[in-house]
Amino acid sequence: MKLPYTFESSVTSSNRVTIPTMLTYIESGDRIEGYIQLPNDDATYPFDKKLSSSRHITIGHIKSFLPDKKLPPRLRITIQKIHKSISEDLEFNLVSYRDVKGNITMNYSTMKPQNSEQLKLDNFTQDFFSAYYTAAGSEINQFLEPFYVDETKKWITPIVLPLIDEYGAKIPVLLFLILSQNYYQKYNDTFSKIEVLIQRLTDWIFELDDFNMETLAKLSSQLQEVIEHDNEPKYLDMKAILSLPDLQREIILVALKEHRNGGITLDTLITQVRETKQMVSSQIDELVREGIVRRFEEDGTIVIDTLWIV
Repeated sequence: MKLPYTFESSVTSSNRVTIPTMLTYIESGDRIEGYIQLPNDDATYPFDKKLSSSRHITIGHIKSFLPDKKLPPRLRITIQKIHKSISEDLEFNLVSYRDVKGNITMNYSTMKPQNSEQLKLDNFTQDFFSAYYTAAGSEINQFLEPFYVDETKKWITPIVLPLIDEYGAKIPVLLFLILSQNYYQKYNDTFSKIEVLIQRLTDWIFELDDFNMETLAKLSSQLQEVIEHDNEPKYLDMKAILSLPDLQREIILVALKEHRNGGITLDTLITQVRETKQMVSSQIDELVREGIVRRFEEDGTIVIDTLWIV
């Protein structure tokens, strides 16, 4: 099967889409990445999902990215990446914990951690946050000491992402990379590249809401690509941005300027670049597919923002 692969499917009453039977390479437990389009609409809405035993994509959580948060009877689905399942020998997993008003919970995982791993992550996170708030103002390393889980023979590497909330308080987010011995060695070999990626993400983040399913799924894919294949994301510096086609360059520069304000509304962006809505939307679709910008809905308004590779 050649990627990207696009197909249309009806949505069942239980909000599920079944992978076509001819795509035999995609098996239950595999994680697929891509985007969804509505009928007669070129806009793209990203998804990242592990398949169930019946090879369904359960897409209820995608509703939050769709207009009016409603699923139409049919969808056009494009699969861009397939991450093969390794069952008990899973070699890579990204897990995230965050504190929302005193409630510390796991808010993302590439794959569900095994029970023994989950227990250690929960305990480590509770201890970390307790120590963090007790020692407020003290300097904390971003990459904490890795530890080993005997039961699953995996290494866990904790990463701290500092964040300032709307009241000016420091609220960290904890990322955990769960790695097999083989991947842990690759992690050490590619650490300098991982450090650059995490630093760019840290510089990009301004609020807790940035730690959503879409953001963390994209980060997970990028980290796995670095660790497994030693391939960094294609970062765009100013020289690279200026070499882009005129309209794409203008869109990125305007969105980049507004990043600290949480992005720019689509209507305001269209006014500033002085192009038609159709032309601007078409170029934004392309930039979204390339992982350069993101498009999301806030209070019923479409907002455009750059991502950390810019």
